[in-house]
Amino acid sequence: MMNFDRQSTPKDVLALKNTRIFIAGDIILDTYIEGKVNRISPEAPVPVVLESNRRAVPGGAGNVAANIASMGGAAFLCGRVGNDIEAQILKGILEDFGIDTSSLIISNQVPTTTKMRIVSGSMLSSSGAQQIVRVDKESTELISSVEEQRVLELFERFLDCGGNRCLVISDYGKGFLTKSLIHSLIQLSKQYKVPVVTDPKSEDVQRYSGSTVIKPNLSEGRSVLRVLKPGFHPTSFANEIETIADCYLEASGCENLVMSLSEHGVLSKGKNLEDTLKIKTHALQVSDVSGAGDTLISFLAMSLAAGHPLSRATELGNLAAGVACGKIGTATLSPTELLEAFKNQSEATHPEKLMSMESLIQISQDLKSQKKNFVFTNGCFDILHAGHVDYLQKARALGDLLIVGLNSDSSVSRLKGASRPVQTSSDRAAILASLACVDYIVVFEEDTPLDTILALKPDILVKGSDYTLENTIGAKEVLSWGGKVEHISLLPGRSTTSIIQKAQLDR
Repeated sequence: MMNFDRQSTPKDVLALKNTRIFIAGDIILDTYIEGKVNRISPEAPVPVVLESNRRAVPGGAGNVAANIASMGGAAFLCGRVGNDIEAQILKGILEDFGIDTSSLIISNQVPTTTKMRIVSGSMLSSSGAQQIVRVDKESTELISSVEEQRVLELFERFLDCGGNRCLVISDYGKGFLTKSLIHSLIQLSKQYKVPVVTDPKSEDVQRYSGSTVIKPNLSEGRSVLRVLKPGFHPTSFANEIETIADCYLEASGCENLVMSLSEHGVLSKGKNLEDTLKIKTHALQVSDVSGAGDTLISFLAMSLAAGHPLSRATELGNLAAGVACGKIGTATLSPTELLEAFKNQSEATHPEKLMSMESLIQISQDLKSQKKNFVFTNGCFDILHAGHVDYLQKARALGDLLIVGLNSDSSVSRLKGASRPVQTSSDRAAILASLACVDYIVVFEEDTPLDTILALKPDILVKGSDYTLENTIGAKEVLSWGGKVEHISLLPGRSTTSIIQKAQLDR
C-alpha cells in the first residue's frame, strides 16, 4: 500500500466545470422542522417543539446532482418522484441549483421519498441540534419495464449530445435501480466509452458489474466482507481494508474501487492503479459527515469525465469530502472553496497560487456569484522587502481575497532597464506565494496591467500612496463598474532600487 503525494493542480479543479454528468438513482427530499423544546406535552411524555424554521434540501441522488451543479458542472438528474406536493417542492429546489430535471420519472403509484426530521435547535448551527424523531414516507416498489425503457431512452439522448461525460449510479435501495436497469445503463456507457461511477447499497455487489469505479463506505465494505469471508479476522486495520478491497473487486466485477474510510481518508485500488492508494483525510474540522459520500462520488464522476486519472480523481474527491465535512448539514461547495482548501494543504511555496489568466477569470466570476469582494494590485516585486509585505497585507485587509498581477521578465526590463529583473518571474512568484495575504498571482506581459484589470473586473483596485487617482492605471475602469480605488500608505525608505544600490556600494 502506498501513500500519496499530491498530483493535482488548480487547472484540474477548474476542468471539472466543463463536464456533463447523468445521475441515475434514488432521489430523496430531506426536510427539517427546527425549534425549541421548553416543556413536555401534557398529553403524553414527549417533548413539545415550538417550530422556528422549516427547510428542505435534495438528498440521495439529488445531493450528488447538487454537488455537481455547485461546481459548475452540468447535472442531468434521472430518478423517480411521485405525483405529489413533495415532488413539486423538490423540483423547485433542484432547478434553483441549475439541475436539469427533464429526466425525472413521475409516478402515480408511489410517493416521493421523503425524510422529515424534527429537531431541537438548528441543523445549521455550530452548536448542533438534537434529532427528536424522523418520519419517512417511501415505497420501495420496483419501477416498471415501461419506466425502465423511458430511463434508457433519456440516457441515450444524453449520450448522443457528446461532451466530457460520466454516468453516476446512486443506489439508495428505494426501487428505482433494478438489476436489469443497472446492467443496461452500464452496457450503454461502455458502448459510448463513458465512465461509470457507482455508489452501491445492495450487498449483491455483482449487480454493479462493469462499473469503472465502485464507491462503498467502510461500513458497507465490512458488511460485504462478512458475507464473503464470514470467518475472517483482520490482523490490522490496513489488513482489513486491503482484504475488503480485494473481495469487493473480485465479487463485483468492477474495474476499480474507491472506499471512503471516514476519518482515515480514502482507499483506492483497481486496474487503473499500479498499487493500492491510501490518502489521508483533509478535513480540518469535522462538523457534520452527512452527505460527504455524495460529495466524494460527485467529484469522482466529474474528475473522470474531465479525463483525470483515477489517482487524481480520488485526491480531488477526498479533498472535497473533507471540505464538506467541515460544513453543517448536507453541504455543497464552490470551485473557489475547493481551491482554498487546495492551497491550505499544499507545500510552503504554494505553486498552485500562480494561475493562468483563463483560470483566474473563472475564479473571479465564481467570487462575484458568491458576492465576495476581491482586491487587485500589481507590481514587479523584484526583491521582496518589508515595504512590499506591509503593502500587500494592507491590500488584502480591504477585501475577501487578493490577486497580484506580476510583471513578466520582459515587462520589468522595459520598465526598469536591461539589468532588471534581478530575479525571474517564477522566483518572484514563488516568494510572493509564500505570503499568507496573497491568494493568487497572475503574470502579465504588457507594460501595464490594464488588460488584466479589464479581464478580471476587480471590486477593489489598490496602489501605493505615491500614485494619484489620475495616474492609477485602471482606476477609471474600476470605478465605471462600481468598484473602488484605494491608495495605501507606504513604509518610508524601502525600495528595491535602494536595496540594489546599497548592495553595490557594499561590494
